[in-house]
Amino acid sequence: MTADINKASDRKDPNSPQALVWNVLVRIGHWLLVLLFFVSCLLVFMFIGSPATLAQTIDPHELYEQRCSGCHAPHAGEYVHDNLKRLGDKIVGRDTGMELRSFLTGGHGKLAPGEIDVMFAHLASILEGGALFRERCLICHGRAVALARSQIILRDGRLVGRYTGRDIGTFLENHGRLKGVQIATVIQMLERQLATQTAD
Repeated sequence: MTADINKASDRKDPNSPQALVWNVLVRIGHWLLVLLFFVSCLLVFMFIGSPATLAQTIDPHELYEQRCSGCHAPHAGEYVHDNLKRLGDKIVGRDTGMELRSFLTGGHGKLAPGEIDVMFAHLASILEGGALFRERCLICHGRAVALARSQIILRDGRLVGRYTGRDIGTFLENHGRLKGVQIATVIQMLERQLATQTAD
């Protein structure tokens, strides 16, 4: 009976050898769980991709061509310039006045929520970019997405010619009769084409 009382008091005494061993084991278990969590996150990012990679898993051009072009213009740029406009802080149909995001969310095109976000961002960015590429570049270079993805790469945060290595911003200063803000607009549009490209 006395031995049982001594064992119980040893467990309650924070300086007893049993209590010290127990505290060490609890701390080791805690750090092992933390390590397991971080290793799991690392493995997820290695096999699936980083958060930046995960952000763009849907190519907006492919999405439009697969889900929208059957009823609308073959390419999103044509559709946007002919059918959408900005009204205050909203993007609406030119003829209907219906707000684009609400229209897509309401079921038009039967897009999933993630697809709606991608499609809305794509159409909005085309509208914001204006018709500059269409009016100045399309006749010689074709579609912006094809030009950007086949002829241009991003190197050290700058657009350069895939085969020439020439800085695109500098090149545009003497190409296409572009000036100041127009050059920045085209650069942003080309960067967007590369940023929205999904891994093959």
